[in-house]
Amino acid sequence: MNLKPSTKDRLIRSACEIFAEKGYRDSTVAEICKKAKANIAAVNYHFGDKESLYDAVWRHAFAITSEMYPIDGGLSENPTLEEILFRYASAILHRIFSNKEAGLFPKLLSHEMANPTLALEKIASDALFPQAIYLRKAIVPALGPDVDEMTIRRCMHSITGQCAFFNFSRGLREQVIGKNTMTEEEIEQHARHIARFSMGGLEAIKGTIV
Repeated sequence: MNLKPSTKDRLIRSACEIFAEKGYRDSTVAEICKKAKANIAAVNYHFGDKESLYDAVWRHAFAITSEMYPIDGGLSENPTLEEILFRYASAILHRIFSNKEAGLFPKLLSHEMANPTLALEKIASDALFPQAIYLRKAIVPALGPDVDEMTIRRCMHSITGQCAFFNFSRGLREQVIGKNTMTEEEIEQHARHIARFSMGGLEAIKGTIV
């Protein structure tokens, strides 16, 4: 039996699409309600205000993208570090290039980084930080017991930066290579490259630690 989405659900889904397209500041409650076929008063009733609606939206979008493409998805029982990095990169790239609901959070994040809102602190602590902890736990053993905190952070930034580039360069890639999409094969090839390149970088850094 198909149940009709509630007004609250319609508002979240409509707001997801509009916030992802325009960003928080350029989106209006009026257009969100129009798309959701809801009265403007419904936002106040269900969320209180636009800011609280936005909080519900990015959490909803992050839950979907995490469920569809978990950063530890598809790992074997005893994965190598390269496999962990490959699956991590593959998940992030799949999220970025998804043309379905799973692709909304990366778009929201891209707007958030360009024009930060009060929600950025919560996004960092509740969504991005746990992913960073996962990556940190994976790479620290490869760097050895004498590695310092700054070196760990630089390595993490180098790995995540290779993935994040594809999210924050949408317009540039469209201008330079004429498209802003990737096939499944291209995503896997890029993820494999990121993993191998990162392995080489980690090995090189390990060799400089004294």
